[in-house]
Amino acid sequence: RAQALRERTEGLLLRNTQVANQFDLCAISVPMPGTARPAGLMLVARNGHDRHLLRIAAEMERLL
Repeated sequence: RAQALRERTEGLLLRNTQVANQFDLCAISVPMPGTARPAGLMLVARNGHDRHLLRIAAEMERLL
């Protein structure tokens, strides 16, 4: 029972990042303030564009 709960929880936590991982992309989640539930904005970029993605994420966080 504990194993099934763990697998279900991991599946829910990782479902949004699996696509980026499978296609060898870089991704980051920016916290979304002011929502009733915890939420994040996931940004994705091509492999090797990590620094560019971090700059975009920092600007998005500032704007949000």
